[in-house]
Amino acid sequence: MRKIFTDFPICGTFELSADDAHHVVVVLRHTVGDTLNVTDCTGATYECFITRMEGHSAYLTPARKLSDGPSANGKVILAAGLLKGDKFDWVVQKATELGVGRIVPVQMEHCVVKLDDKRRQARLGRWQRLALEAAKQCGRDDVPEVAPVMSFTELVDAYADTRFIIPYEQETAPLSEACHDVRTGDAVIAIGPEGGYAEKEIAYATQHLAWCRTVSLGPRILRAETASLAALSIIMYERGFK
Repeated sequence: MRKIFTDFPICGTFELSADDAHHVVVVLRHTVGDTLNVTDCTGATYECFITRMEGHSAYLTPARKLSDGPSANGKVILAAGLLKGDKFDWVVQKATELGVGRIVPVQMEHCVVKLDDKRRQARLGRWQRLALEAAKQCGRDDVPEVAPVMSFTELVDAYADTRFIIPYEQETAPLSEACHDVRTGDAVIAIGPEGGYAEKEIAYATQHLAWCRTVSLGPRILRAETASLAALSIIMYERGFK
């Protein structure tokens, strides 16, 4: 079944959310005594058994701890330019499945999509829900945070001390040359939008970041959403998908 998460630490008997209870009771038809794996807000996962059911409500009690949470290997942060339509939704879902630690939507100069504050908040709520559902589906022990929309300069300033890998269409050095340096610790993969990077954005990154590598993803022109998942897949593979 899909993963179950709580937004509180598991310390004793607790009630499932209405959505999870519906899935457990109505869809999967679990009953008292059945066991489920549940991850709490600290990232710890417990084997829990159903102790009581009332209508469509379900109460669980932890039996044993299965894991203490994600490893301290560091996070891979995907910072991606905003995309048209539902393409960014797809990036959020698939990046979550691949194990991304955080997703940062970035309003870049060549983004076709321009979001005002109201639409940014609405999209942020949607993207976080998509990340939660994708984490449940793929069985992750944590849910990646979707950060508020930033400009590119805000992104660089916020993560100035983090290693950056920037796939760039004018670069020839392959991504493989930078992989060894980001096998552990925090790292940002920064992907441009449909219109690509503005030259001044690349210049700002190289001038203000402590560690930055512009790389090539090969001879073919990739769509922005393809580039996001191609780069992320390669980096996550090098890190053992941790």
